[in-house]
Amino acid sequence: MKPSLVPLPLKRGDTLGIIAPAGRLTDVDRFHRGVAVLREMGFDVRYPRDLWPGLDHLADTDGNRCAEFNELLQDSEVKALIALRGGYGCLRMMDEINLAATTTFKKLVIGFSDITLLLNYLYQKTGLIGLHGPVVTSLGDVDSISLERLFLCLTGRWSEPVRAREIELVRDGPVATGPLVGGNLASLVSVIGTPFDFSWDNKIVFLEDINEPAYKIDRMLTQLYLAGKFARVAGIILGGFSGLFSSDKVQQDRYMEGIWKRVLELCGDRNITVWGNFPCGHAARNLTLPLGALAQMQSSKSRLVFPEPRSGNVI
Repeated sequence: MKPSLVPLPLKRGDTLGIIAPAGRLTDVDRFHRGVAVLREMGFDVRYPRDLWPGLDHLADTDGNRCAEFNELLQDSEVKALIALRGGYGCLRMMDEINLAATTTFKKLVIGFSDITLLLNYLYQKTGLIGLHGPVVTSLGDVDSISLERLFLCLTGRWSEPVRAREIELVRDGPVATGPLVGGNLASLVSVIGTPFDFSWDNKIVFLEDINEPAYKIDRMLTQLYLAGKFARVAGIILGGFSGLFSSDKVQQDRYMEGIWKRVLELCGDRNITVWGNFPCGHAARNLTLPLGALAQMQSSKSRLVFPEPRSGNVI
């Protein structure tokens, strides 16, 4: 892990480049709704005139997806990169990313779901803080609070605390402090035993997922435990695990409580803080988080704070 590299903030009129490192575009209307949201925020948006051709479940070939990322990363007119969507595909192209350019240009990279892998990889290799937040095709579906938080983060104010009264205090341990890592559970499990795996030691780990039955969540959490991932974490934040029981609150609550219970079992007797129901993930409330930033879990105030320096600095 490198020292934190703080990305440069955007200002109104700056250009956001849309990257497609993962799944293919399946809903053009949702895409254009997302582009409209970014323009309403005051940003210009760049994307291919003919969009992306699609290749089975991917947006394009591995080579083309990576080339797009590297080209926009080095384009002086493009000030930040936001992902088209999640899905799957980052794992297939990350080894060709121009890491030197990442360090040189210090651009914000925004996304979640499969983009989790890209954000954590860039942080581990270069120290670059990335934004775990909405992708273009989800921007039209998130709520106004999520859009406000995204705008704050894009314009350099990502160190503003995240206050969320809906946080469930699953385990009340000491105040946890450490770099924030993690994201989509299934994506993180996929890198175990690969060169893209990374240490969770002394980190605050955020986890979320969608449309996974309870036994699969159990299996993934258990695999992470057996791989030693939970042994020395500083704290755990469990976000949304949504989609299976969206129309049945009782079943959804039982499902979530089962996840929380399993995490506590895997943490054993360690006195670490564990939060549940954090408003981040595959839902209308998807608050943007700075992955790689130093974070602190303040349970008494139901807030996550980020004591980081100004944009452009290295710590």
